[in-house]
Amino acid sequence: MPTESLPAATSTKIEIGVVAAGPFDEIDREAMQQAVLMTQEELKQRFPAFLFQFFSVRRPELSAGSRVEPSVLLQQATEDRDAKHWDFVFVITASELIGIYSSFCFAALSRPLDAAVISVSLVDPQAAGVDLSAQARIDQIALRVSRLMQHSLAHLLGLPRDDRPDHLLYHPATAKDLDVMGLVDDDQTARQAEALAEVADQRLEEGSGRAMSNSMFAIRATWINRREIAQAIWAARAWQFPRRLSRLTLASVSTVAVLLMTAEAWDLALSQSWARVHGLGVFALLATTVYVITRQQLLLRRSQTRSEQSVVTAASAFGIVLMGMAVTWLALFLLGAIVGLFLFDAPLIASWAASSQLAGSDVTFADYVQMAVFSGSVGLLIGALGASFESQNYFRHVIFVDEEI
Repeated sequence: MPTESLPAATSTKIEIGVVAAGPFDEIDREAMQQAVLMTQEELKQRFPAFLFQFFSVRRPELSAGSRVEPSVLLQQATEDRDAKHWDFVFVITASELIGIYSSFCFAALSRPLDAAVISVSLVDPQAAGVDLSAQARIDQIALRVSRLMQHSLAHLLGLPRDDRPDHLLYHPATAKDLDVMGLVDDDQTARQAEALAEVADQRLEEGSGRAMSNSMFAIRATWINRREIAQAIWAARAWQFPRRLSRLTLASVSTVAVLLMTAEAWDLALSQSWARVHGLGVFALLATTVYVITRQQLLLRRSQTRSEQSVVTAASAFGIVLMGMAVTWLALFLLGAIVGLFLFDAPLIASWAASSQLAGSDVTFADYVQMAVFSGSVGLLIGALGASFESQNYFRHVIFVDEEI
């Protein structure tokens, strides 16, 4: 695989790492080299103001099996990206990727990590039973892998999907779809160029950040990359967390159900001040976010060298988990409020909340809301224990993989 870059026509460099994960046969190696050269040439023509430099790293110890979790390869990609200060990193593997949102996938990409994992397994014509000569097979694989690299890079730069089958951002249903995907609109090229200009700016650790303390460095890096972090959080689709993280949801809903049917829980909740109950809600969000991030080791890094990219990754992970917990808490709150209003009448609540000395006529909508906040917060705290039993690879996939192609 080539480590040299194209002839320097500009000083605006974009560095892209290519990690070859696991063993490859001769055809896959040739196709991979050709794919990198094709991608480099396409990017050169589309963005003449930038110099795209590709660097390669071999990781033969990774993905030795026939199927592999994308999150495992993304973790390795992040470590290589930070160590070598690449702007983007692609991991290419001969293993089949295990998808969560679909039965199969050609690639998985992560905006928080500026990384993508691409499999040559399903794009090989042999996978569809097509018999070609060795060179024709190499050319076919190289074209499809190149299209996936360009498709992934466009997503990492902020472009959404496109419904046109001949467009580069089309979501392919079969490997053949990749053969005709190449169209990019002028305004989309301009948007990518604008994003590339931001990426190519001098990293904070290379300039003024050298003299900053760790806390100031983190704050400054977060502010500089606030838009990128916000895009990563939005792309994670936090509103789907209750469905994706089934153990957390099941534990939380079970807890809310038990609390709603327990007289002591109503008595405890309604005897508290509004400030305490709402403080419990804030505490539940922050505590569960920190616990899940720590328990799932989402911020674990082998290298202790600080970098702007590592801060972006950490801030994105924290924001994604916090947003996911907030959505889950809101769902639990609505569940508690609706069930309480429809199944528990005022006289029953008054008899259960004995210490509050309420009469049936004194029970108001605000009391139901207070119980919903209380039960939702406690449910989220208990549910976080359920999340800790989720597979670490699965959890990292949910957090970091925001697109399966």
